[in-house]
Amino acid sequence: MPVRASIMAAVAVAALISVPRFGFGMDGAPPVVPSMADSDRAASPTLVQEVRAAYEAAWAQRHAGDPATALRTAESALDQVQTALAANPDATTRADLVDLRSRLSGLHEATARELQDVHVEPGNEADENVLNAPAIDAIQPQMNADVSRWIDFFTGAGRSTFERWLKRSGRYMELFRSVLQREGLPPDLVHLVFVESGFNLHARSVSAAVGPWQFVRGTAKLFGLTVDAWVDERKDPEKATVAAARYLKHLYSIFGDWPLALASYNAGEGTVLRAIKAQGTTNYWDLRLPRQTEDYVPQFMAALAITRDPGKYGFDAVELDDPMAFDEIALKGAVDLRAIAKLADCSVEELRQLNPALLRGAARGREGITTLRVPSSKGEILLQRLQGGAELPAVNLTLKHKVHRNETLQGLANQYGVSAKELARINGIGRKRPLRRGMVLTVPASLRAPRPEILDQEDPRASTAYVPQRTLGLPATLSGRSTADGRSTVTVKKGETLALIAERNGVTVAELMKWNRLKSTHVRRGARLKIRTGEAAVSDSAGSDSDAVQIAALKAPASRRGRHSVHRRGGQAGVPTVIVVKPGETLGSIARRHGVSLAEIKRVNGLRSGAIRAGQRLRIPAS
Repeated sequence: MPVRASIMAAVAVAALISVPRFGFGMDGAPPVVPSMADSDRAASPTLVQEVRAAYEAAWAQRHAGDPATALRTAESALDQVQTALAANPDATTRADLVDLRSRLSGLHEATARELQDVHVEPGNEADENVLNAPAIDAIQPQMNADVSRWIDFFTGAGRSTFERWLKRSGRYMELFRSVLQREGLPPDLVHLVFVESGFNLHARSVSAAVGPWQFVRGTAKLFGLTVDAWVDERKDPEKATVAAARYLKHLYSIFGDWPLALASYNAGEGTVLRAIKAQGTTNYWDLRLPRQTEDYVPQFMAALAITRDPGKYGFDAVELDDPMAFDEIALKGAVDLRAIAKLADCSVEELRQLNPALLRGAARGREGITTLRVPSSKGEILLQRLQGGAELPAVNLTLKHKVHRNETLQGLANQYGVSAKELARINGIGRKRPLRRGMVLTVPASLRAPRPEILDQEDPRASTAYVPQRTLGLPATLSGRSTADGRSTVTVKKGETLALIAERNGVTVAELMKWNRLKSTHVRRGARLKIRTGEAAVSDSAGSDSDAVQIAALKAPASRRGRHSVHRRGGQAGVPTVIVVKPGETLGSIARRHGVSLAEIKRVNGLRSGAIRAGQRLRIPAS
């Protein structure tokens, strides 16, 4: 049966079904789907109306106790929406279809879960251990209008950027997935790297987060990564992924829910725990969080949906980079890259590409152990030559350091891992000649480095993926239950009122105020409002009874900076972010990065033009 015919048949059947009341209105009708304006209805009278009718039919079938038919109806309608969107309709029709696609996707996901719940295989019952075990299977995308907007962006205005990310992902995707799986996590978490860095190992954010997984220095060290004068393991494709996996595992142990864990990876667990405590829900999609974090999980879900089926979104022609291929070599002592390159018959540049964490021409690992990647098939050559009598030269690890404002000898000694007294003695620093800004110090990191030797391959430190374990306490444990079904976010436009927004979305002003914790009906342009439809519209804003019990016992931690050290005072939504302009940045690029308008940045900073300079501090408005 053709798609349109099957939809119309479903609508006809639904008209005969007696729908029980579920609190959606005085007549128990399904959730209201906003209609097009009269002028737009004339442009496409049947397309949007038929899809809207199919949505209402599927809703009726589900609540009449026929989820299988509801699933088929929703699937047929989704197929027609996808076909219509591919035909490039006008902007208004496209907006209506995208909104309907989001609602149908949410209904489809909820109905599919219902059907899965009905069939429980003998011996596969969910006991207490299963309910509290970390997820190990693939993460299912949660779809709503927010996710659809990011899918539309990545397949539209942001297509060239996503293509670049996708191309680069070919080099690291399987390596990252294998590390995540080895750490007992869903390999699909690799899609977080699209959002974090676009698979750029040298990415650096405005808040000094570095590498593919964007760690700030403090959190990197907390999870076992080394960041010193010789190496920055935040850029290492394996070690950084191990650290990210352990951090994500830690977060999942706290929240028991992936959307909440991912939000915490962005904003810090303290920010999310405080929001849960204050707002009374463990559903990520109902929480008001910093704007960057509210966009973060939808971006992840969008990237996951696209890469699951790149052909569906027009990315099947993207030629991926070749996967990383290498051998490992582990040595006791520091090594010179030129000497390694000579023995391995490769170039220093090849070594640098395979070992992006190295900052200098020599490598000095943790605990005197240096692990290196060498080009595939070169590892055996290198080992044979070393075992055959070839020797690597000892490395002089002495450094020069220019003293900056507020630096101390003790601080520099800690940074480079040397004795402060030795540092002072070698540089002639004392009471008569104190440390001054601008001095160039000799740092004797190792004046007598031992000659490198091959490390026993049974030693766990011989792996390029080795990261020492860290044990962290849990500030809380929750069983989060995030669902995107019927939930989305809208941005207030110029001239819009709360009443107008409520009418357009088929809800009441009182509901909007309750969902968004508003004290008055006044809303400013640019504010973001949580919207609920369907079953979500009648659920209590304070969450479920389970939420109430959990949150009553929750002691949210004191405010502190999150993993990214985002400059938000208290980390709460509504407070501006303060950034420092970097060389080459423009007001436009800053606005796009933070998802705000040029006019808003000008307004909050009192700027009359778009001219800015490097080093200037700007306030970025938050919703």
